[in-house]
Amino acid sequence: MSQQENSPSGSSLGLVHHSQTHKGDRSYNEDAYCHARDKHIVSFAVADGMGGAAGGLQASHLAMQAVRTYPLTMVPEAFNDQLLAISDMIQAEQLANPKHGSMSTTVVELRIDTYAQKAVWGHWGDSRVYWFRAKELVSMTVDHSVVQSLVSAGLLSEEEAKTYPQRNILLGAAGANSEVGPEVLHQPIDISTEDAFLLCTDGVWNCLSPDEIEQSLKQSPSVQDWISDLMARVERSAQGPNDNFTATGIWITSDSEKTLLLKRETRDDIADSRTL
Repeated sequence: MSQQENSPSGSSLGLVHHSQTHKGDRSYNEDAYCHARDKHIVSFAVADGMGGAAGGLQASHLAMQAVRTYPLTMVPEAFNDQLLAISDMIQAEQLANPKHGSMSTTVVELRIDTYAQKAVWGHWGDSRVYWFRAKELVSMTVDHSVVQSLVSAGLLSEEEAKTYPQRNILLGAAGANSEVGPEVLHQPIDISTEDAFLLCTDGVWNCLSPDEIEQSLKQSPSVQDWISDLMARVERSAQGPNDNFTATGIWITSDSEKTLLLKRETRDDIADSRTL
């Protein structure tokens, strides 16, 4: 069913989306992504697992399985509780399976209520969501990392952060003994036609600046072209060993023809990555 059908107000938003993931230069892919729909609320999520080939993969997929099964709510407090529950589930698996004792994962999730025309997002770790309005960057999440805390405190510049030796150390992640908890937008925000969102792991944003992501968006005729271009840019720009990299793009549209991608999908058709 299209996101524009059976709306109580007759004015629900349309969505079109596309996701890609790549293992980079690694032999395995610890990233995962999924999308889910519960009535008029649609969810998109990306995770970057940590803990080695088996553990990181397990953690990221446990997180995505939870996103697929939890009731989709727009209430920030309930959303936050669900992110905490993901962490509890991963920690329970650590106890049950000692070989995965060090596994954890970043999580970033965007939820869109197509009837209310609102969005809310939450994240834990350094996977990001970017929000664009009229193809201009409006905001992005703030990483839960050591390097970001130094930048936020004015102790490190954005340029210095790019080469900081501990830039991959996180202050929080699902399944980890975190110094910081998940962060959810304090209230849903209004969205409209021509808004766009990008969810991505650090393998993308470590290689591409917000300006490059915005430039690609402006040049892309479709969300598929946008994500394909971003992935190609990451491959071209990577220096040395390359991380896994994953991106999901979502465009808001009132054009019913552009909702066909979503129309063909149900909760049973949700995609998530394993290895490529």
